[in-house]
Amino acid sequence: MLIDANAIRTDDFITVRLLGQLPTLCDEVVELGHYPANGTVSARIFLREGRKPGLENMHCIQGLGKIWSINRVIIDKYSNTVEIFINDYFVKKIRVIGLTTNALHNNH
Repeated sequence: MLIDANAIRTDDFITVRLLGQLPTLCDEVVELGHYPANGTVSARIFLREGRKPGLENMHCIQGLGKIWSINRVIIDKYSNTVEIFINDYFVKKIRVIGLTTNALHNNH
């Protein structure tokens, strides 16, 4: 489960920071890939959340699992948003905040 997400642009790079919590101690989250904008869609990051290898068929007590975080840099100088997908489902679209040497500004 995604809890928080932000994206900050510095020059031609977008740093995406994701924070979430697993549903059980038997689960994990893995980044499958990230892509810059292609002119028609936003920059995107794809995650898989599910059972750890070897624990797929085991019973695991439902309860809150570990907190996870992913920090990823995407080379992209044009996108104003980043779309986040978990298990091939669109979860959230976040704005890219521009960071310059003079000030912070919102690229929306």
